Amino acid sequence: MKISSILVIAALSLASPSFAAGFGVDKSGATPNDSTDFTVSQQTQIPGTTLKPGSYSIHVVDKLADRTILEVDSASGKSMATFLGLAGSGLPKSGAGKIAYDSGSDGKNALRGFAFPKGPVLEFVYPKDEAVSLAKANGNKVPAIDPASEGRVADPTLSKGDMQVVTLWMLSTTKVGTDGTGPGIKAEKYQQQVASNHPPRPAIKELPHTASELPLLVLLGAGSLFGGAMLTARRRMVA
Repeated sequence: MKISSILVIAALSLASPSFAAGFGVDKSGATPNDSTDFTVSQQTQIPGTTLKPGSYSIHVVDKLADRTILEVDSASGKSMATFLGLAGSGLPKSGAGKIAYDSGSDGKNALRGFAFPKGPVLEFVYPKDEAVSLAKANGNKVPAIDPASEGRVADPTLSKGDMQVVTLWMLSTTKVGTDGTGPGIKAEKYQQQVASNHPPRPAIKELPHTASELPLLVLLGAGSLFGGAMLTARRRMVA
């Protein structure tokens, strides 16, 4: 690429952030949708519905700062459910595919999450009533949403816009009552976790040499334009 072309691109990027985004500068860190197929051999619970035995696909609809919107489709392409998933929740990844709870609701199997072959490991977020049942059956903390308590329509008809802002909770079993023996559910607001296998990046002591070339070229180009304008003005004054 010629220096003049670099200068034009740099100038347009500085003047218009939308141009920079279109040119491939992705500040959100989003990646192409993760998608894969899977099968279930018996009735299996996922957030908002129960899958019959058969083949399905799961894919990422959108990635946000603290949550991911997922969709499960049937083999014919029919949408079965759209729900939220959480990354960095500490789920074990022994291989790609389904991650199941030890026990589901009403004797059914239930999926706790999914490990994409070359993508994230995501834990499913269940509607409150389903999450309560799963927490009691497994003794795990279960991610949950309770849209009705926020004046939103109840899941699974929650809109994509509501999914982006609905409060995330972690439900777990606890003991209640005067003697501390009664069963109960503890609800805590979800706090985004950082995966343990991704240690903090070390502080950068020196910028890479390549990082200084483009700003230098921009400054040189701006200086050249300014110098040309000054020479033109001087010639006009002399004339």
